[in-house]
Amino acid sequence: MAGQKGSAVNNIVGGFVAGLYSVPEGIGYASLAGINPMLGIYAGMVPVAVTATGTGSVLMMSTLTSAIALTTAGILAEGGYQGAEVLQAVVTMSLLAGVIMFVLGLLKLGKIVNFVSNAVMTGFVAGVAVLITVGKFSDIFGYDPGGHSNKVVKAADILFHPGNWNLTTAAVGLGTVAVAFALKASGPLARYALVLVVALGTAAVWIFGIDTPTIADQATIATGLAALPIPDSLNVLPDLAMVPGLLLGSFSIAIVALAQGAGIRPAFPNPDGSRAESSRDFLAQGIGNLAGAFFQSTPTGGSLSRTAVSAESGADRRWAGYVAAGTVVVLVVAFGGAIGHIPEAVIGGLLFVVGVDLVTGRLPDSRLAWQAGVAPRLLLAVTMVLTLTAPLQWAIIGGAVLSLLAYVGASSSAARLERIVHDDEGWMISDDVPTSLPADEPILLRYTGPNFFAVVTSISDQLPEPDPGHPGVLVVDLGALRHFSSTMLKQVDHYLQRLSASGSALVLTGVRDEGRRALSRTGLVDRIGERNILPPDPHIDVAFDAALQRGRDRLRELRQEGET
Repeated sequence: MAGQKGSAVNNIVGGFVAGLYSVPEGIGYASLAGINPMLGIYAGMVPVAVTATGTGSVLMMSTLTSAIALTTAGILAEGGYQGAEVLQAVVTMSLLAGVIMFVLGLLKLGKIVNFVSNAVMTGFVAGVAVLITVGKFSDIFGYDPGGHSNKVVKAADILFHPGNWNLTTAAVGLGTVAVAFALKASGPLARYALVLVVALGTAAVWIFGIDTPTIADQATIATGLAALPIPDSLNVLPDLAMVPGLLLGSFSIAIVALAQGAGIRPAFPNPDGSRAESSRDFLAQGIGNLAGAFFQSTPTGGSLSRTAVSAESGADRRWAGYVAAGTVVVLVVAFGGAIGHIPEAVIGGLLFVVGVDLVTGRLPDSRLAWQAGVAPRLLLAVTMVLTLTAPLQWAIIGGAVLSLLAYVGASSSAARLERIVHDDEGWMISDDVPTSLPADEPILLRYTGPNFFAVVTSISDQLPEPDPGHPGVLVVDLGALRHFSSTMLKQVDHYLQRLSASGSALVLTGVRDEGRRALSRTGLVDRIGERNILPPDPHIDVAFDAALQRGRDRLRELRQEGET
């Protein structure tokens, strides 16, 4: 009972701290997205609770993240949404992202995030971190030069014109940064640094009557129960008419959210030792977004920072997510009126600190990608440049394309066709593939590599050419393949025709049940011969010896057929 009580207290504390953390971070990320800060706070309510119910990763907190916020900002800017359209566009993106995540999870495509290379993801996150760091310099220094669509260029313009700074606002913003770093270095208070710095900054501005812009100057902040995201009007529901214009952007959001969420599984394994399923995480995040779309939430995804805060505070059960969501609800109802008094310079300073933490936290991965070789280095650099210069939704698509190209290149180099022979002592060794098929003895070739159409086509060109005057037998081990693609089947068919035309034959070994069924459906089993398609054997040497023996028997049969 004592252990259960301790666990309950730990989860209450963990959820409570995560809920506290959600308010300032939600406000900051909503500011990055250029939307009402309440939408960022709402992302810490319904989506967090609903997602926590079904995730495979027990500790996952799914809410608004920095990358989602910046992507949302780019989509809204590109679509030209204004006024009331912004809210409907945001909740429509939540709905679309939720549908995409849900479908990917339903199709068991959780491993799709594995195709986003570490170098690409590192470059993307590093670029996002830089954008967060400089994204709110105008709020920190009280000067907006305007005319810049690129955040880095705009930040540089601000820094190079200190004469245009609002000194009062700059004092608040830079003071926020200094206090935040001091709190983070303090040890015991580091976990609560962001919450404390917002509270202290807001209190200082109010007590001393400092004249600086606040959140209420830019957005309407409801108070009490009215601040809760209750869907009391069709104006706050998703608009299906916006779907065509938001579909591609929502897909980008879904991909980056799922890729970020995938980092939670290895970083915070399930406390009970159970294995977290990525497809289940997809489903849960999808349902969380679908629910959040009807409660004025931005698109959400697994948040490493919010999950870390909860886990490091003692949470080890999924219901810590319910506590976190409930904490945000209570804070909004009880203290919602104070949100409007938060200075924009404080939020800008908070985001600067968050961005610096992200930059420094990603340095080991960046160093690893840079040291790994030319290709990872190029992927890292190109993705980061795209992230810093292009609209984020296009940078995400570009990163995905780069990852795909990297995968294709790696697959091509990994594919190998080699001959297996016995050396003088009887050991099996690999050798070069001959250009022509010998007639005196069957030869055994082993294929290793992916079942990828471009690779299969190039590998088929390496097969030995049969000699019409001297029939032979080729034995091919396909044990590395669990199934056959249509391209593989086509290449087998073409090569079999060349063999048959010259009076030669083919023997396949290592063919699994799924592959045999595919060969049967296409009629290749009948043409190759049932006896000439051998199953896999866990003892590789036994399988190879049996395949070569079947090749010798088949060669004898060909000679007998030739004599008759």
